[in-house]
Amino acid sequence: MNVSFTSFSLNLKLSIPKMINVILLNSKGSELAGVFESNSMENPKKFVREFVTGLLLVTIVHSENNLLLAQESSKVDVGSWMVLSLDNELSERWSIPVVGILCYENVVERTEFGFLRSGLSYKVNENTEVTFGAAYVDSQPLYHHEFESLTTQLWLYEEFAFKSNTSFSHRLRLENRWITKPDETSFNLRFRYRFAYQKQLGQSFFLKCTSEPFFKFDKLHVDENRFFFGIGKKISKELTMEIGYFKTHVRKDNYDRIRIALHLKTAFLKKNAEDVTEQKINTFLK
Repeated sequence: MNVSFTSFSLNLKLSIPKMINVILLNSKGSELAGVFESNSMENPKKFVREFVTGLLLVTIVHSENNLLLAQESSKVDVGSWMVLSLDNELSERWSIPVVGILCYENVVERTEFGFLRSGLSYKVNENTEVTFGAAYVDSQPLYHHEFESLTTQLWLYEEFAFKSNTSFSHRLRLENRWITKPDETSFNLRFRYRFAYQKQLGQSFFLKCTSEPFFKFDKLHVDENRFFFGIGKKISKELTMEIGYFKTHVRKDNYDRIRIALHLKTAFLKKNAEDVTEQKINTFLK
């Protein structure tokens, strides 16, 4: 059984470049090769210097966070982390974010948890945004079948996000969490800080690297840390896709994930409001 799983994991790792090629490019890789060539031809030294600097900064943050976690790992597995992120624009400053996550153990063998959050965001300026919202977490999102191990969470959260420049961004979030288990319900506060670096590759491709430690107020220590490194493509003005390696440390356990994310920007409510206003104006003019 161990030999079979090891072989499967090896085949999975070897096939990741093919997955990226099929999902992001749907070609033989010539488009991505052209992107790297165009960037290298413009100013190769500057490109390499900026990318390496950003990657080192995020890696250092991630390494420091992991030193605060337990050194011994009691659990390791390979899984997948699927994200669907929607941002519906209401006006130039107001929007409604909706994020859904499905996390699987052993690639897609067993559902680990499902996550859904939404709220109301206000854009202070081009580089700063604040959000207030709620979230729900379910350890058995598809159907409840093991009630003795069922865990659900309800959050109210406050978030502050800003960009320090075109490559670096920061997100700070305070979470008020009510955690319900079969025999008890508890409450705690958790703070998380995500440090992200993104390097543009031509017009549509980009490299992305993030590290996000989680702090619990009751014990005043880093309880969890998440690290991501991957590639993304801006498919259209509204749609962006990312795929890459996602590493999660939770106390003494650590998890390897393949993270695939779709980010979609919409303006349905804004358009409806504009249509209603236009209809009222037309009615008035008649």
